[in-house]
Amino acid sequence: MKLYFLKQKSLDMLEQTIPDNLNKYQDAETWVDQYFIDNDKPNYFFDTGIEVDDYQLISGGPETDFSNAKILYEALQGHINLVQASDLRLWAYMAHKQHWDYMHTRWGIDLPDDEDEAEENETKKSSTDKAIDRIGTRYFFKASKGKAFVRQGIARLYWSVYLTYDENNENGNPYEYTEYFFSKQDIFTSITERSYARNKVLVLAALKELKKNSELSRTEVRAFLAN
Repeated sequence: MKLYFLKQKSLDMLEQTIPDNLNKYQDAETWVDQYFIDNDKPNYFFDTGIEVDDYQLISGGPETDFSNAKILYEALQGHINLVQASDLRLWAYMAHKQHWDYMHTRWGIDLPDDEDEAEENETKKSSTDKAIDRIGTRYFFKASKGKAFVRQGIARLYWSVYLTYDENNENGNPYEYTEYFFSKQDIFTSITERSYARNKVLVLAALKELKKNSELSRTEVRAFLAN
């Protein structure tokens, strides 16, 4: 399987026309090829020259997050560097083309979730504005407070493993804290809303302490993470 990047102009075009394409984001079938053909830009992506083993993400809800994160990380590990993993052109291509079925099922624009509600910060928005915001954060890098990598639908899978993979795990399971991270929605949201979510050492240390102190209340967990 080859990895492709959107061309920068193609990425800019998709971002700028989110409001015009709302109905397309509700389609069960991928539409991006036809969209660029209709706009006389059929060559909207380029080959990175990177090849990985074939893999398939599992369609479903939050219960698939850990499994999909592991699948994606193992497929890309050793094939992309941190600069490439930070490039929206890769993740946006995957979200709109390669993994459209997954995105449509997991991050359909009419399927609100706890993370979205926290991001809205209790402000009242129209359903159209909410859909536009959702596309911006889940299909692109428009999340606030440096959270883009852990909000974009595909990038979040890769980066969540990168931040929590513990190669020296005392129980012999390097994914122990990755699974814990995904299984605790409150903890996932509380950590990723903070700037230190981009620091693997701090994230892993926090998760280790929280797992050892599972009796903590939600308020206590948030206070711990804030401190």
